[in-house]
Amino acid sequence: MSFAPRYGNWPLLVPIVVAFTWVSVAGYQGLNGQDAHDYYRIARAWQAYMVDGGARPIMAEHPHGYPILGAVLGLMVGPHWALRVISVLAFIGVVFILVHWLRRHGADGRVSRAYVLLGVALSPFLLRYALTTMSDVLGLTLTTAAFFSAVNWIRDRGYAAFSGMMVCLALALCVRLAVAPIAALLLLYVAGERAAARVAPRTLAISALIAVVAGSMIVAALQRNGDLVGTPLAEWTPLNWFRRDLISDDGVLHYMFPNILYALGVVIHPGQFTIGLLVVPFFRREDLKDPATRLAAILLGGYLLFVAGMPFQNDRVLLLALPFTVVLFHLAFLRAYGALRASFTRPDMLLLVVACVQCAFFVRAMVPFIHQARVEKELSALANQLSPDHLYSHGMGAALSTYCPDVPVTELWYAEIDTFERGAVIVVHPQSLAAQWTGHFPAINWDKARRAGAIPVFQRPDGWVIARVP
Repeated sequence: MSFAPRYGNWPLLVPIVVAFTWVSVAGYQGLNGQDAHDYYRIARAWQAYMVDGGARPIMAEHPHGYPILGAVLGLMVGPHWALRVISVLAFIGVVFILVHWLRRHGADGRVSRAYVLLGVALSPFLLRYALTTMSDVLGLTLTTAAFFSAVNWIRDRGYAAFSGMMVCLALALCVRLAVAPIAALLLLYVAGERAAARVAPRTLAISALIAVVAGSMIVAALQRNGDLVGTPLAEWTPLNWFRRDLISDDGVLHYMFPNILYALGVVIHPGQFTIGLLVVPFFRREDLKDPATRLAAILLGGYLLFVAGMPFQNDRVLLLALPFTVVLFHLAFLRAYGALRASFTRPDMLLLVVACVQCAFFVRAMVPFIHQARVEKELSALANQLSPDHLYSHGMGAALSTYCPDVPVTELWYAEIDTFERGAVIVVHPQSLAAQWTGHFPAINWDKARRAGAIPVFQRPDGWVIARVP
């Protein structure tokens, strides 16, 4: 491994190129899980609307910025490839944004490239989602661009920087709603910076506290009125910070750590900020005197507290914390790298070892996605062999809609089903239903289907069952 100037920033692209090649050879095309298939379906619907007219796709669960972009670019390469390329380009964008900022911030080119390679380009979860047809990486890149635009505005109060921040935030929200807490915190901070020259710091602090309390009261009132049903905020509460057993629209969930520990652990999580354990000990309180580091700490802390109030633990949601983690600990990495160079004559060799460990973590994180995509295709093929007129499923509905496009699909999750169509096919995982969905619609509907005489036709060793209604 070498970070010599003659190579420039090009070594930072090696991870994404190698990873994309590997998963493609393995047959993985970025489609696995509910959201990935939903984005692909929405992109196809928008492309059909653009080309043939007809009904315009309506936003239900996901913002349509990512699939619309996929539909537009898909006019040249197809929506599937377009969505994959967008995620890869977004990954490259966040990598180059961060290395460019570190160089402008005074970091040596060799050191900045080493830090971005280990902290970002080889981040196992970030690299994994860059290979998946989901909006996470594009939303993260736009949020990162908004953050640095805000930093530039704080430094020189330039109109272009402020406009850039607002545009990037607007686009980020059009791509991923999980950006909203960061956007709100960033706008509050910028407003506070603007008012700092006219208002006493104590008054600003009190105003910020009042805003937080008022926001919490508004959320609580909306929850009581049922206005947030069907949204992630429906079950949000600070009490979730201390819970390990959670109940949400994902069923009954049991975790090893309370939410607050899981969220704060992002700074040392091997799948997120793999080098955290090596870098965090070198953090110093005076690092917060740097405006960018201070803002990153505020956004990171506020966002993690918000996420910890959710009734689930999700590494996708925590992925948005990565760029702020990288900025927060960039001075600590400089100290760690300096200590490494003082102790070893070939520090790059040790960094190579760390990079190899991260590659192993990435493979470990990626293999379940590849396996899940393969299972979805195999189950869809088995279901198709039965020539069904209707498909019912829990956990495979989106995949069945992709691979069985001419067959109507009904999810067992949404409501209790009165009657099942004769000859219909049901795709479920009974063990999962018993463990996580007892008393909820998926388990209730599966029990009703069995009482209606649904007979298993295929049963896989991994627990998936395909049954037919007589």
